[in-house]
Amino acid sequence: MQNHKHKVARTLLGVSAALLSHAALAITVTGATVSYDFYDFDTTDLGLFGTVSLSGGNNLVFAPTSFSASSANGVSGSAVQTLRVTVSANPGYQLSAINLTETGRYLLTGSASAFVTGNITARDIEGTTEKKKSANIATTSPLTVNGAETGWTANAGLTLPTTEGWGGSDNVINKIGLQVSNQLFATSVLGSSSDVWKTAVGLNVVTGTISPVPEAKTYAMLLAGLGMVGFMASRRSRILG
Repeated sequence: MQNHKHKVARTLLGVSAALLSHAALAITVTGATVSYDFYDFDTTDLGLFGTVSLSGGNNLVFAPTSFSASSANGVSGSAVQTLRVTVSANPGYQLSAINLTETGRYLLTGSASAFVTGNITARDIEGTTEKKKSANIATTSPLTVNGAETGWTANAGLTLPTTEGWGGSDNVINKIGLQVSNQLFATSVLGSSSDVWKTAVGLNVVTGTISPVPEAKTYAMLLAGLGMVGFMASRRSRILG
């Protein structure tokens, strides 16, 4: 019995330590109108996305240092990373759109190829049923320049629905779960090589203001005022008549 008690105590301590260590992975970044809650990531470098900072009030900017894929002599290479974050509108605001911009560089020699792909997915976490909307990450032009290091840019954008049950009963979207999935691929044949890497990731969340809803007392005063105006107009009409 004593050994059993010790085992239970050790198990509880282990679970507590695990919860504490997991909680240590959480981080919140608060912007002017939006807050970001990260989870399931390495606090030191956010995985392959690199360090994160806030720019222009709401924009998240990542600085990758090791997000790359290489291939040589027929051996393919890839880099895959998914970032998950809960996006919440600060009081008085609502979420309306998500825009992602990425930049990087690549170098091809011989018969080699490089690809940048991925997607962003927004999930409604306020309504009674979970809804989602996705958009693919695509480069503005194909990665086809050979023999010279060249830059690339990729984009993806989502407009959040104002209907379709998003945001719960009031259709005001205050919070979403956002997933950014990134993939780099490099391929080659004998005598060729391919390198592709990411240098920056920028995430912009567009918000709009929420019109304040008058309280019940305000409605009562408004109706009383309208009634008084109507009464005075009717009384004046009778006097003049």
